[in-house]
This record gives sequence, structure tokens and C-alpha cells, in this order.
Amino acid sequence: MGPRVAVFLLLLSIVSTIHGRVNEQDEDRVSSRKLLTGGTVIAYQNAGRYIIKDGGTRAYNGLNIFDTAYKTAKGDPKWFARIDHATVKNPVTHINVNKAITGVPDPHIKISGATAKAVGLTGKALNVVQKVAPIAMVASVAYDAYEVVGDWNRGDQKLAKKKVVAKMGQYTGAKYGASAGITIGTAIFPGIGTLIGGIIGGIGGVLLGGAGGELVAEVVVPR
Repeated sequence: MGPRVAVFLLLLSIVSTIHGRVNEQDEDRVSSRKLLTGGTVIAYQNAGRYIIKDGGTRAYNGLNIFDTAYKTAKGDPKWFARIDHATVKNPVTHINVNKAITGVPDPHIKISGATAKAVGLTGKALNVVQKVAPIAMVASVAYDAYEVVGDWNRGDQKLAKKKVVAKMGQYTGAKYGASAGITIGTAIFPGIGTLIGGIIGGIGGVLLGGAGGELVAEVVVPR
């Protein structure tokens, strides 16, 4: 098993661990909420930019990821990364990366057939996540607003203000954390690694951003 595959499996393990934590009981409810916020924000961001498709214009094309930030002459999203299965002409399953987007010559990253299958299944799962992400994002924002309004209506305006500042920190942290995660994920495993790296980075960012936001809230909102 190559280093790229090992790191990819590690990323999947981290995602599974995070999912498990979300189901823990009351003492971890706040942390779980932050994890959900980070994952939701970045899944929503991914849904707005990346399109995941199974297959392409050729029979040997596997999972295809398109980047809507880059358009063809016809206005269609350009492919960013895809898996090509082994053929007679090219007997090795590999990842193709679009030089027009990355600026780097296609490295033709070799992977095993089993890894390609695992990536395909992961891509399908992420596709489902991205489809529900807009709804989840609305629900997340609505829940945050419900918390703040509830505190305000109960007469605890200071707590409501602190929560607004802290939540702004969470969303900002998620965005910047995702950018770092996307860069790392793309370097490790272009395409799927980009999406998973963004989600993991977003979750890390929301935890750090939330902590920073809470500190700022203590300073800017008087007792």
C-alpha cells in the first residue's frame, strides 16, 4: 500500500471517527454541534463548486470531479480530477489531474483497482452529502438563530451577543480551515482528497474559530 493510499484511508478513518462523536451524549453536545457546523459549512461550499459524476465520455473513465469555478468555451464546468481504469494502451489504473486548473502537468498518480473502487464508493457518498448540504446549511443557520433569539427573549442579551460573535468565529474558522484542508487533500489525493480535506479542515477550523470567537466575545461584550 503506497503512502497516498495510506493517508487517504487515514482521512476516511478520521471522518468516521468524527461521525461517531456526533452521536455521543450530553457532555459532548457542544463539541458535536461545532463538528456538525464545520462539516455542514464545507459540504455546502463543496456543493456550490464541485460536481461529482460516475463515469465520463470514455468507457474507461471512473469517478469524475468537475470544478464549476473553471468553464470550457461552451460554459460547462471543466473536469478537475478523474480516475481512469486500466486499458490495453495504459494497463495501470490512475488519477488524472487537469493541468488547465492546477497549472501542474498531469502526474498520472497510479492506484490499485481496489483503491479506485473505494474512491468510487466514497465519491457516491460525498455526492449524497453534497445534495443534502444546502438543506443542512439552512437548518444549521436556523438552529443558530433559534439559540440566539431564545437567549434574547429570555432576557439574556449579553449571552445572545456573545453567541453571535462566537458563531461568526466558527463560520469564519470553517472557511479558512477548509482552504488549508483543500490544499493538503489535493496534494495527497486530487479529487476525492480535495473534498475530504476540505471537510476535515473545515471541522478543525470551526473548533479553532469557535474558541477564538468565544475569547473575542468575552472581550467585546461586557459582563
